[in-house]
Amino acid sequence: RFFIYLGLSILISLMDGLGLAMFIPLLESVSSTGPKNSDSLGQLNGFITFMEGIGFTMNLQTVLGILISLFLLKGFFKYIQLNYYASIRQYFIKTVRYKLVDDLYHLSYGAFIKHDAGKIQNTLTGEVTRLFNTMTLYFNSAQMSVMLATYIGLAFLANYQFALLVGIGAGLSNAIYRKIFNITKKASAELSEKGSDFNGFLVQSIHYFKYLKSTNTFSKYSGKLLNVIDETEDLNKRMGNMKAIAVSVKEPIIITIVALVILVQVSWMGTNLTTILASLLFFYRALTFLVSLQNEWHGFVENSGGMESVSKLSQEFEKYREDNGAREFVKLENEVVFDSVDFKYETKKALDNINIRIPLKQTIAFIGESGSGKTTLANMVAGLYTPLSGEIRIDNAPLKNYDLASYRNKIGYISQESVIFNDDIFNNITFWADRTPENLKRFKEIVRMASLHDFVNALPEKEETKLGDNGMLISGGQK
Repeated sequence: RFFIYLGLSILISLMDGLGLAMFIPLLESVSSTGPKNSDSLGQLNGFITFMEGIGFTMNLQTVLGILISLFLLKGFFKYIQLNYYASIRQYFIKTVRYKLVDDLYHLSYGAFIKHDAGKIQNTLTGEVTRLFNTMTLYFNSAQMSVMLATYIGLAFLANYQFALLVGIGAGLSNAIYRKIFNITKKASAELSEKGSDFNGFLVQSIHYFKYLKSTNTFSKYSGKLLNVIDETEDLNKRMGNMKAIAVSVKEPIIITIVALVILVQVSWMGTNLTTILASLLFFYRALTFLVSLQNEWHGFVENSGGMESVSKLSQEFEKYREDNGAREFVKLENEVVFDSVDFKYETKKALDNINIRIPLKQTIAFIGESGSGKTTLANMVAGLYTPLSGEIRIDNAPLKNYDLASYRNKIGYISQESVIFNDDIFNNITFWADRTPENLKRFKEIVRMASLHDFVNALPEKEETKLGDNGMLISGGQK
C-alpha cells in the first residue's frame, strides 16, 4: 500500500516537475528573439527537438496547451492520491486499534496486574494518536522526498556542475539537522514515559476521588500530577526550541550555500551566469520541498515516541498472551479438582500444595484470615491464574486443555470489587443485551430478586438511569 502511494507521489512530482521544466525551454523557443543561449537549458533542449520531431509546431498555443495538460494530469493524480491516502489511513487506524484491543483481550490476568494501568491507558489513547500523526508525517515526508528528488534531477539535467556543488554543501549542512533530530527523538521518548506517569496518577485520583476529597488529601496528591505536568511541559519546550532552531536556520543555510556556489562558479571557474539560471530555478523550487520535508520529518521525530510506545506495549501483550486450549467446555459433569497446586506472586507464595475437590451442585466456602489465598483460589477456579506447579482438573481433564472463553461463559463471578460501568441500569445488569420484550421481562425478574424493584421504579428514568463512573451515583449496597 505504501509503495502504491509512493508511486502516485512520483507521478504527481513528475507532472509538477515537467510542467515547470518544460515551461522554460518551450516559452524561450517561441519568444520573439528565441533562446539567447542554448547552454542555459542544458539537457532540457532535447525536449524541444523531440516535440518538433513528432510534428508539433512550437507556437504559443501549443506551449500553453501542453502546460495546461500537464497540470490537469497532476491534479487528477493528486485527487487519486488523496483518496487513496484516506483509505490507507482508515485501514491503518482500524488495524492498529483492532490489534491492540485483541492483544488486551488475550493478555493473561497475571501479566495484566503487573502492568501500569496509566501506561496502558496512555498508550491505547494518547500514544496511538501520536502514532497516527507519525504515519501522516511519514507519508508526507516520503512525498516531499520524491518531489525534492525530481527537482534535483532536473537541476542536474540543466547544469550538473552547479547541482553537484550545491548538493555537496547541502549534505554537509545535514549534520546540523541530524544533531537536532537526535535530541528531539530522545525527548519524544521521555515525553511518552511522562504521559504514562500522568495517566497513572490521574486514573488513581479519579478512582479514589471520594477518599481524597473527604480526607482533604487531594491537594497533597495533586502535587504528583503537577510535577509530571511541569516535567512534560519542560520536554515540550525543549522540543519546541529544537524545532525553532531547525526551522529558522534552514533557508539561510541553503541560500548561503547556493550563493557561495554561484560565486565559486562565476568568479573562480569562469562559468557564464546564464548557464546556471535554469538549474538555479529548479533548486529554488526544490528549496520549497526541502523545507517542507525537514518540517515533516521533524514532526515525525517529535511523535516517534508514540510509535515506539505502541510497538513496545503490543510486543509485551504478545509475549504474555494467555495460554488457551482447544477443547470446548460444555458443562460441568462431576467436579473441579485442585491437585497439589502451588502459586506465588513474584517471590511471595500464595498457595502451597493445595488439594481440594469441589463437587457439582454443592456450596463450598473458603474461610481464612486476610491474605491466606482465598481470592487467589477463586481466581484460579475461573482460570485467571495458572498454577506454578500441580494441576487443576475439570471432570478429570486439565483446565489448560479447555478453551477458556467457553469455560468462563459458564461461570457466574461476583468479585470483591463492585463492577459498575458508566451506563444505565439495564445495560449494567444485562451486559448490553438487546432491549427485546423477553430481555426486559427477564431484567425485571432479576431486579425483583435483588430487591431493587422499588428503587428502580422510583427513578425518573427508571432502568435508563445512568450510574456514573464506577457507580458513584448509587450506594455501596445498591452496587
